Amino acid sequence: MARFAFLLPLGLGLLLSSATLPTPPASRYQLTMRLNGGAIVTDSIGSRFTASSGAGKVLTLSIVRADFPDDVGLSILVDEFKPQPGVYRFKEILSGHVREAYYRADDVTAESKACGVNDGEVRITAVDTKAHTLTGTYRAVLCQTNSSRAKAKRLTLEGNFHFPYEVR
Repeated sequence: MARFAFLLPLGLGLLLSSATLPTPPASRYQLTMRLNGGAIVTDSIGSRFTASSGAGKVLTLSIVRADFPDDVGLSILVDEFKPQPGVYRFKEILSGHVREAYYRADDVTAESKACGVNDGEVRITAVDTKAHTLTGTYRAVLCQTNSSRAKAKRLTLEGNFHFPYEVR
């Protein structure tokens, strides 16, 4: 037995070198935001996607900025959500659908309904109902509501996501 003791470190080295370390779960998800074309870092821990259950399901995307984690950030509401790929356009509000967005970060408050045209969309490209993840893009055009009309800014918030959602 002592004759083969020199092989023990070699065998342990081979065993340890073949072991793989698991990837952290957060690296599986992606959530981006651009404000008028400029990148904004999001807070993936504070951000939430939820879908209500039952008839008239509502999907809510709540995307929090990392630099203003205590503010609402961007919230998008889409009713008549079906957990399948599809496009939900804000302009359909005239048909009775509630599809709107609002934004609050630092000293800026804006709403999609404050603009002349309620322009924007949420595009779902993939749904994993077992892992409860949504993949897609969003685009919302909002008009600032906390300043005079002459000084109000038009904001375009857009991004993409591969993010978990909760069913409530």
